[in-house]
Amino acid sequence: MRALIPFIFLTLLGCSSEQGKLNTKTDTTKTITKVDTISKEDESQVGFRKEFIAAYPKPVFIDTFFVYNGKKFEAVFRHFCTMDKGLVVPARYNFDTNKDFATHNFISDLILLSDNDTLFKKQITKSTFDNLLDSSLKKYATLLYPNFYIKNDSIEINYSISIPVTDIGVSVNIKFDKKGKYIIGQ
Repeated sequence: MRALIPFIFLTLLGCSSEQGKLNTKTDTTKTITKVDTISKEDESQVGFRKEFIAAYPKPVFIDTFFVYNGKKFEAVFRHFCTMDKGLVVPARYNFDTNKDFATHNFISDLILLSDNDTLFKKQITKSTFDNLLDSSLKKYATLLYPNFYIKNDSIEINYSISIPVTDIGVSVNIKFDKKGKYIIGQ
């Protein structure tokens, strides 16, 4: 019996030690997986940042026309980077660098002509949509990714107002009639 007690004690000790080692291995694996996931997210953000910066010198330019009730209208649209260094995105949004990101605002100009007469000119900025934005978008976002549509006698432009190099933003639109009156929405 005396020989049996140390054997049982050693067996229980051995089982509990193996259990502890197994948990340690599992926890280590989970930690490594999390680090790999963060690393892939960082790499993705680096790629988005490079694409975003590459868009600075590349304006979107559309010069088109449409006919409505027998009258020809020409729409001239330009979306471009202001190169103003007017935005500083805080480090908390920049997972790849953990530093502030100084960048620029983007704006659009729209001109509608008919028979060489200018019907209206409008500059579209982030502030055009202020009543649709929360405080962080007002401070750190810019006007991105315009989609331009002509529908009957109106022009509609859809945008993303987003914090650069993040997925934080909102979709907005602005719709113009032939006289330059417009409505904004989401």
